[in-house]
Amino acid sequence: MACGRGYPDAIDCAAYHWCEKLDGRREPNGQWRASCPVPGCGSKRSLEWDAPGKHVRWKSFCGYHDKDAVRPHLARILGRCMPGGARLAPVRHADLEALGLSDLPPLALKTQILVYAGMSITEALDKLGVDRTTRYRIRSLLSQFRDNAAGERR
Repeated sequence: MACGRGYPDAIDCAAYHWCEKLDGRREPNGQWRASCPVPGCGSKRSLEWDAPGKHVRWKSFCGYHDKDAVRPHLARILGRCMPGGARLAPVRHADLEALGLSDLPPLALKTQILVYAGMSITEALDKLGVDRTTRYRIRSLLSQFRDNAAGERR
């Protein structure tokens, strides 16, 4: 299957999912274009994709971000429709050191470890069985770790 959301054809996925999520449009040459998906980037028509076979292939022509910098943002936006699957960003030693030296309570510590393993905070809290009243407190405690990309899908 070419699409993670049910379309058997890559062209349908490129036309519906990619265009819808990225606010893209089709060019006369048969390719689609959209702005760079990196937040705050103003590069117009810098993301290009087409569907020559079973999968959607994409290129970045952004003058500010290379393909490796665009990939995690594209994976976050597209989810299962991202070709090659979503990859996890590596955990840096400094991030683990900061987590180990923090004064987080055990439940928040477990949540952040699961986030580094690739879960979203909501998925980690669900897996740990955290009730609704405690979630806000844990999210505010974990806000100090939001500036690193460890565990995010790339």
